[in-house]
Amino acid sequence: MNHDDKKKILGFYEKALAEFGNDPRSVHWADADTQAVRFEALAKMIPERNVSVLDVGCGLGDLYKFFASKSTPVDYVGIDIVPAFIERARERFPSALFLCGDAETLEGKYDYILASGVLSFAIPNAKAHYFNTIKTMYDHAKCGIAFNMLNELAHPSDDTFIAYDKDEVVRYCKTISPHVAVASNYLPWDFTIYMYKE
Repeated sequence: MNHDDKKKILGFYEKALAEFGNDPRSVHWADADTQAVRFEALAKMIPERNVSVLDVGCGLGDLYKFFASKSTPVDYVGIDIVPAFIERARERFPSALFLCGDAETLEGKYDYILASGVLSFAIPNAKAHYFNTIKTMYDHAKCGIAFNMLNELAHPSDDTFIAYDKDEVVRYCKTISPHVAVASNYLPWDFTIYMYKE
């Protein structure tokens, strides 16, 4: 992602954080309820045992809070390109590890890599960039990845967000892994892709 794209994203989310504070609206979720529904869909990939989880685009750390509320024992790391989000997440959850970065700066491997809302912000050549992000996340996962996207059938792309043809995304993911599943029955404008290593 180039400097101008990052600057646009930073400005967009820093403005929301200043307006809404520690609230799902700061990361542009409609409310806590729909955010939790998305987290439930992502978490279906995680087995009930100790695993390492990387949260790409962690925002304010709410996915960590979700896992803690479910007493799901995960070794959690969150990354986000918005420094203000990382600072706030560290204040809220000092026992978790939050780092400033994105998929392009990934190092090491994690059992599972999750991404909620990260692949939706409209930038030039968004589809090519985000499809590459999917591949990068998969390369750094030991067991698999899960991510959500906006469904173009119910949420057309606009100046702020990009939506996708679910079938096209599945076809692309199957060029990376033969083990791909999709969930699309939890919110009408959303779908979640699961990609497993085996």
